Amino acid sequence: MTSTQKPFSNTSDVAFEFDRWAEAGRGEKMAAGHRYATEQLLDGLAIASDSVVLDAGCGIGWVLNQLIGPRIASGVGIDLSEEMIAIASARCTLSHINFLTADSANTPFEKDRFSHIVSIESLYYNVQPLETLKEWLRISMPEGRLGIVIDLYQDNPASAYWVEALPITAHNLSVADWQSLLLEAGWCNVAYRRVSLPAQTTTNEFKASPYFPDYETYQAYCEAGSLILTAHKE
Repeated sequence: MTSTQKPFSNTSDVAFEFDRWAEAGRGEKMAAGHRYATEQLLDGLAIASDSVVLDAGCGIGWVLNQLIGPRIASGVGIDLSEEMIAIASARCTLSHINFLTADSANTPFEKDRFSHIVSIESLYYNVQPLETLKEWLRISMPEGRLGIVIDLYQDNPASAYWVEALPITAHNLSVADWQSLLLEAGWCNVAYRRVSLPAQTTTNEFKASPYFPDYETYQAYCEAGSLILTAHKE
């Protein structure tokens, strides 16, 4: 497997950077940008009224607060960023939904706790994604389901620009690499699909950045789309 060659950020670095993003209002932008792929993921996860859901790397809590909270038995969102969790908690109006600051690789939960775990655009920031996937397996119920959305992956041509532009490091792995990690962690029925994304800007509106140096790269990113990974616990 390959990943960015920068010295890898530790959890404190990641937490600090996401605190900065929260203060700058980037939580809302990420929620808007990732909503389409997330809805595609959730449609296939069989989340029901008796589901107990963990949103790992929940950011401002939009998945639980806006998409699935009202229709599940209970839910917890965790994130390394205290600022993201503060926003998520302040916006929560549901007594059966909670948010707390925690590391996905070392959670405070007992084994077999959750029927579903979702992770949206978060796993590649984990220092040790394999250990994180093992921890998620531990806290999943038997026959529990895992769903992951990833935009930063080698098969998406924009990812090479992103890993250079990000102030923190990230694992830039291929689709096959992520499948292998899930299997190595003990998950079964590992599957993936890629969902092309609707463009959110036109050629005239587009502004070049280190993440998207030209409109062609942005178009290629949308066409390659989000990687959706799913798996089950035995």
